[in-house]
Amino acid sequence: MASTFMGLSIAGRGLSASQIGLATTTSNQSNTDTKGYSRQIVNQTSVGPAAVYSSSLVGGGATVTSVDRVRSDRLDQKYWQENSASNKTATKSSYLSQIESVFSTTDSDSISKELETFNTDLGTLSGNTNDTSVRETVLQDAENLCTTLNQTATDLTQLRNDVNSEVKTTVTKINADTKQIADLNKKIAVAKASGASTNELEDERGVVVDDLSGLVGINVTKTDDGALTITAGDTNLVSGNDSTKLECYTVTDTNSAQNGMYGIRNGDTGMDVDTGTSGALGGYLGVRDGNSSDNKGIPYYTKQLDTFTQTFAKAFNEGVTDGSTSYNGNADGVGQDGSTDVRFFSYENKSSADLMASGSDTDSVYKNITAANITVSKDVQEDTGKIATASATGTEGNSDNIADLVKIWGSADVSGHSTVAELYSSIISNVGNASAYAKTESSRQSTITKYIESSRSSVSGVNTNEETTNMTKYQSAYNASASAVTTWNEIYQATLDMVNT
Repeated sequence: MASTFMGLSIAGRGLSASQIGLATTTSNQSNTDTKGYSRQIVNQTSVGPAAVYSSSLVGGGATVTSVDRVRSDRLDQKYWQENSASNKTATKSSYLSQIESVFSTTDSDSISKELETFNTDLGTLSGNTNDTSVRETVLQDAENLCTTLNQTATDLTQLRNDVNSEVKTTVTKINADTKQIADLNKKIAVAKASGASTNELEDERGVVVDDLSGLVGINVTKTDDGALTITAGDTNLVSGNDSTKLECYTVTDTNSAQNGMYGIRNGDTGMDVDTGTSGALGGYLGVRDGNSSDNKGIPYYTKQLDTFTQTFAKAFNEGVTDGSTSYNGNADGVGQDGSTDVRFFSYENKSSADLMASGSDTDSVYKNITAANITVSKDVQEDTGKIATASATGTEGNSDNIADLVKIWGSADVSGHSTVAELYSSIISNVGNASAYAKTESSRQSTITKYIESSRSSVSGVNTNEETTNMTKYQSAYNASASAVTTWNEIYQATLDMVNT
């Protein structure tokens, strides 16, 4: 037999369940635009008879068992993976665009423009070998070219330093995120142990993990108590209530590609860590340290520029052989004053003699020249008469040697497959193609990430139309339970009146 007050009890449970449903729906609606908020749903079940062997034919109504956040772990994992890749490609694309601008061919002081001007005035000198003003113009052109090469190298170095600063900033952000995640792990574990809801705490933690996934490629696993364990590369960033503090230090190993740059190590053990190659940090490290055809970063393009500089300086100074034809360099010709064996280009304003004494052989000598330090030799700076226009002593007025210099600069093969202009154009083409590809990859990856984010939002996000429907449903259920309470109250009152009469 059912309890005398069973009807009121059932109606009361209905009111309670409806109230929780209304509160949950209201909370969902108010958090429609809250970042990282997961839609919550009410789970309720029917209550059976008071005792297993009760003779009652009616259950005890409904009760709410939990209010759960709607979340897809699979989509979260996919989003973190794609977000890491998206931030890496965006970082790489941004800096490759800046590298491309450093090599720009449109600026009036670009290397291409200076090369063209120098070549033109060399041609003018070939027809006016005794004209001092033309010689001065050639010297000025050469100094402008060297200055532009110097500035380009400086710009690349500054850009690399900028990226290096971003590495440190990113590591600081990673530390802040991992500490916050570890703190939230602890709060969630305590809340679960006490039986309290952890929905909002888990949403807060999810937002931080989203941010962390953009900074570094992560692998996330969840323990039985709800805590997250997070690794990046071979580095354990978060484990339960603990997080690993990373720190940057300046590498001083001259044999390392990171020499002078920030390395990353465990702040507690002092050991270097591997955080993987994804995320914004992976992008920064790739651009900062990449020096191969598979990983084209600033050092790669700096090396290309240095190779170009060394190649044309050596060709102009020492001459080249193009197939069966040999072209004399400045050191092979004769200046107005009868000087010979003078190098036109050097580095750090060194004289020809100092230049040639800087290495044990010709190849080692020119390895000392870089885009950052190339200059016109001290000899030519002090006397433009040492520009070797003639081919032999006693014939200082002829222009045979300057004709060779013009060909070396304009048409001779100086590198086994390219003229000077073609050699530099190949660098421009290389960086331009890499930048264009990086932009395409960044756009593609961004599209994928946005799609995954949209898919995740369709599962976890709040749908205002659906919540309006739920509001109506729970309101109707509440009104029905309230009517039942009124009806049972009347019944009990009538019964009591009968008993009292």
